[in-house]
Amino acid sequence: MLIKDNVKIIRDFFKLVKGSKKWVFLLFFGSIMAHLSSLLIPVFTSNIIYEVTNGNSNATYVNIGLLAITYIVYNLSWYLNYISYSHNFKYSYKNLREKIIDKVFTYDTEFSDKISKGTILNTVNTDTANLSEMIDNVCEIMVVFVKVIIMIIIFLRTNLFIGILVLLLEVLYLKSFDYCNIKSTKYLRGQQKYRDKLTDNLSQILNGLGEIKVFNIYEAIKNNFYIIANKWSEQYMLKRKYVNIRSSLLPFIIHFGKIILYLILVYFVLNGKYEVNVLVLLITYFENIMTNTKELMGYSRQIREWSISITRINNILNYSSKQQITFGLNENDYINGVVEFKNVNFSYKSKAKGNIENINFVAEPNKITALVGHSGCGKTTITNLILRKYKIDSGEILIDNVNIYDYSSNVYSTNIVGVNQSPFIFNMSIRKNLSLIDSNINNQIEACKRVGIHDYIMSLPKGYNTVLTENATNFSGGQRQLLAIARTLLSKAEILIFDEVTSSLDTLLVEKIKEIFENLKLDHTIILITHKKDVMKIADKIIVLNKGKIVGQGSHEELMKDNECYIDLQTNNYSSSHKKIEESIISNENIMEQK
Repeated sequence: MLIKDNVKIIRDFFKLVKGSKKWVFLLFFGSIMAHLSSLLIPVFTSNIIYEVTNGNSNATYVNIGLLAITYIVYNLSWYLNYISYSHNFKYSYKNLREKIIDKVFTYDTEFSDKISKGTILNTVNTDTANLSEMIDNVCEIMVVFVKVIIMIIIFLRTNLFIGILVLLLEVLYLKSFDYCNIKSTKYLRGQQKYRDKLTDNLSQILNGLGEIKVFNIYEAIKNNFYIIANKWSEQYMLKRKYVNIRSSLLPFIIHFGKIILYLILVYFVLNGKYEVNVLVLLITYFENIMTNTKELMGYSRQIREWSISITRINNILNYSSKQQITFGLNENDYINGVVEFKNVNFSYKSKAKGNIENINFVAEPNKITALVGHSGCGKTTITNLILRKYKIDSGEILIDNVNIYDYSSNVYSTNIVGVNQSPFIFNMSIRKNLSLIDSNINNQIEACKRVGIHDYIMSLPKGYNTVLTENATNFSGGQRQLLAIARTLLSKAEILIFDEVTSSLDTLLVEKIKEIFENLKLDHTIILITHKKDVMKIADKIIVLNKGKIVGQGSHEELMKDNECYIDLQTNNYSSSHKKIEESIISNENIMEQK
């Protein structure tokens, strides 16, 4: 069972992790030489005792010299092994981490429904490091296993009775150690499960601090966190039960065996069957067998534990979804920017709101197309479909009369970009944030001037070298939006999508954003979602949605004549404040559901 399990895990490991051939070879070579040297040390030590006892000075000095050479080879071999381990870890960790990150980057938005953010973070940070170390464990478990077999054979050839006794003690120790390993690994798996939940929970707390304070639900949230933490602690204590047995009680087998061996060997020495040097040699080998067996089972334990990491990483790398969206081969990069929906239907698998039915409309270049309607009517769904976050159930979405699924990844990503209500800004300087899209400084300045944030940036002590906090919390909401729009312009995309970018801005900034929209439409297709009545009015075409269906299309003036749904939006002042209240309530409900 022990050998079978380890062989399976090692096979799964090599399918997943690719080490450097050069450094893996040197890793094994260093380990083999070190362990072979360690087998010779007891031989030369016992020879020295034998030659001294018999008064052979020359032979004694020869064995001392051989022992010195063996120690040099032993230490240099381990040095080579350690150097190889370091280089191979770096090689394996880099490749495995990049493989996971690249895979996560390609996943659809429903990926987080299957694998939590906490699991991904812990997998990238911990599991990849574990598996990058595992190749050293694989090396040691193979070499040490052979070494133990060699020493047991030495016992059997020296004295069959003693050899069988040592073999029985070895099997008893192995079976007991492996049982503790299996149990401790089981509860470690439980620990990691609750650790992922703790990471998710803490992430939600940090993201929802505002709502937690507003609704005064700190105690409920804290209690929920402690419930998960206590479950983690329960798994830890169950794991420690077997760790404690393994560490403190199993050594009794070694000590008991050593006493028995001493009694037998002393009896043989006193009766003249063996010399004292044989007693020293066999006792030393017995200690080495048990020490190496302990190491062997330690490596086996880690391999069992790291098999959890193999499973977690494979869950990410092998994730598949019916919603997975592939790109086509169309490399035509001359996009004019006509976006057309033809009889498009889509429904979420995990929620009722936001589904759309039989959507037909055209968004044209050099015009602003606004999607309006009450929350849950399907506005964001439409923009998410354009951005390929989900795949439609039926119908067609066309750009310049070409299906969006036919374009290549490079063409699509460089021609359609979106800015949402809370754009993410990275924790780096303004210059570096913009350079992620375009490193040309002149282009950056031009984009910032066009959206009207250049003068403010230049007023800062470090200008474009000002370091932004995570998500630019040292900027106001309006400044973050302007910076995000500038970053969007640097993409050179033809189609720009704005989802509620004015919802949290004051009147002056809304007016500024309206001017920017009017300017951007001169050379872009603009599609925007808004609850702001004034922003709706600047749109060349307004698409009115209600319960997932289009109930009106036209200009502000046309819709105000006879479209009851649009008139309701304009007269009942359904503003962003209503939307924010709804979002806060939904967020609070989600938090309480997790409790």
